[in-house]
Amino acid sequence: MTRNTLVLLGAALLVSCAEREGPIEPKDAFKVVASIPTEGQVYDVVVDDGWAYLATGELGLTTIDVRDPEAPAQGGRLDPPNGYSKSLVVVDRGMRKFACVTAGSYLGMFVADVTDPTAPFYWTEVQPSYVESYEDVAAVDTMLYVADRSGGLVSFDIKEIDHTPPDLHFANRLRLPGYARGVAVRDGVIYVAQGEAGLVTARHRPDNFSGVMEPLDSLDTEDYANDVAVGSLGNQVVAFVADNARGIWVIDATDPADLRQIGWHRTPGNAKQVILHRDRLLVADSYEGVLVLDVSRPDRPHVIGQYVVNASYSMAADDDYIYVGTTRNGLVILSW
Repeated sequence: MTRNTLVLLGAALLVSCAEREGPIEPKDAFKVVASIPTEGQVYDVVVDDGWAYLATGELGLTTIDVRDPEAPAQGGRLDPPNGYSKSLVVVDRGMRKFACVTAGSYLGMFVADVTDPTAPFYWTEVQPSYVESYEDVAAVDTMLYVADRSGGLVSFDIKEIDHTPPDLHFANRLRLPGYARGVAVRDGVIYVAQGEAGLVTARHRPDNFSGVMEPLDSLDTEDYANDVAVGSLGNQVVAFVADNARGIWVIDATDPADLRQIGWHRTPGNAKQVILHRDRLLVADSYEGVLVLDVSRPDRPHVIGQYVVNASYSMAADDDYIYVGTTRNGLVILSW
């Protein structure tokens, strides 16, 4: 695979839902501007400072230069020391950057130095003694939060991740019902997509400085909560849960100790990942590709566009582009 391997796609496939939800305004249309192959299936995508970081299963961590999203170029690759890569988060430590990559399936997590994204290298790892099955990861300030399947929610103190030797200090574990699959953090509240147990909220105990976490509330969804995205819309804090075959659950989380369902949208596939960007919700809907929902009224979400691809389980987005991780087509870049 050469650095300039690039497939330019000449037409977009945009499926309108106008007959059900009203016309699509021009600003809501998106088109494929480029795609670039990867050697493995893309399980997660993070875009940071002009670079895309991909978790590509057995092939580990892959980086792609997207400083010009319409002309992406191959970057570097790092074989996974623990055999697999499933999800990731990029942590900025001023002069250095690190990718924390979970492996799932009782294999732990490894950390790569990606200060030079063209040449990522192994930095450290979390041994399986702390691990049940790391599924998803989020970072805020000096804390790392991991959805650990049947192990619940795990936190690490990473303020010394850039030290030599590096230190990822195990902080705490919060056992939860169900299987932790996705995690998001906002304003000190941790939101965990807990599989058949739905959505759980938690926080650090305010009177405790050792990292102890406590649950706040839970709300059962109808199918299997795979992921959660949280943001402010109007005067509400809203959580969107990717609930597998039951689509998207919309939950008022303004009071995270009193979760209330306020809306729902059935998607055509199985909702695997959600990203909230302004008042648009992006849904990786497995074999139905990527859906774009207008959630300006959270209680009435509706589809305004769909890009059909062989299968999508991961995405990233900015103001101008959507970066779609696929099972066979590598990274597909859409403008919107």
